[in-house]
Amino acid sequence: MQKSFREILGLPIREKLSHGLLGRVEQLIVNPLNGEIVAFFTRKDHKLLLPTVDVVRVSADAVWVENPEALATPDEIIRIAEVIKMNAPIFSNRVFTVSRQFLGEVIDFRFETNGWVLTKIDVAKRILGIPTAQKLINSSQIVRIKSNEITVRDAVVQVREKKIADKEIAPNLAPATLKTDESGN
Repeated sequence: MQKSFREILGLPIREKLSHGLLGRVEQLIVNPLNGEIVAFFTRKDHKLLLPTVDVVRVSADAVWVENPEALATPDEIIRIAEVIKMNAPIFSNRVFTVSRQFLGEVIDFRFETNGWVLTKIDVAKRILGIPTAQKLINSSQIVRIKSNEITVRDAVVQVREKKIADKEIAPNLAPATLKTDESGN
């Protein structure tokens, strides 16, 4: 099932049998080397991790776990601690093409809950804090994820430019007056 970061942010984490509240989803930890969602950050009394391998299911109203003992401190799970040290967030990270064209920042991202893999990033430029010119970029177009930026293939922009170039222009309009929205329509 595909979910987005905004859908899951703030969801309660509950034990399957007792329905007891274990915390709320605060952040997703993504491995920048392979796009795998490895854990959720949650907070109850202190900051804890919930490895995605311990998630039984994700519903519209909660993240369900079999065992509350799955929650651990960040230093208790070495593999996840190493990903955290890479410090490569997805949400709010700036996105550039390989040729250094700024596309905007990540305003949301999508992932598959079967396999916990990043599938798409929603990127938008902001004007006065309001997202505009939104693009949905497939994760296969991501070249690298670093702490301060995400780099995507130039083809992401070239496809949009090709769509604009392929549009039929009315005979009475000069090419300079052709207007399109940011999605290339």
